[in-house]
Amino acid sequence: MTSLRHLAIGFVLLTVVVGAALWQATGDNFPAVLAGMANSYKGIQFNLAPLFEANWVIQIHVAAAMSALVLGAVQLAAPKGTLPHRTLGYVWAVLMVTTAISAIFIREINGGDFSFIHIFVPLTLLGLVGVIANARKMKTEKHRNAVLGLFFGALLLPGLFAFMPGRLMWQIVFSG
Repeated sequence: MTSLRHLAIGFVLLTVVVGAALWQATGDNFPAVLAGMANSYKGIQFNLAPLFEANWVIQIHVAAAMSALVLGAVQLAAPKGTLPHRTLGYVWAVLMVTTAISAIFIREINGGDFSFIHIFVPLTLLGLVGVIANARKMKTEKHRNAVLGLFFGALLLPGLFAFMPGRLMWQIVFSG
């Protein structure tokens, strides 16, 4: 029950942070942007052309992030402590490292500079050290909390920021 409460609190905080980021990105036009999104909704029609036209580093980043998202969800639902869980956990860690390292090289949106979303790179790498160290020391509660923190705070949250208007994921999902 406690983890469900933490999950609900995390979701609420995530919603507030994403809403605040969208408000900041769109300025005073935030209500108009939301209204325009609602009025123009015709269902989600994916347009993968922007992804295929993107730099290869971005393609690797998206592939690693999406794979980590799917595998992470499977890992959270699957039985723990088994050989497949441990093996897939290392695969997930490699995907997260790939996602974080490739993000360092994605700076074309800000004219070659890092953006606010890059703060998740060191957080992800440091979090992975904690995830692996806690698993190896059999500190299952700390390991679980670290994994949940990484899954929601270093994968889902930056993933939601990637859907801000004008960004690649926005174009893939909403320009179809």
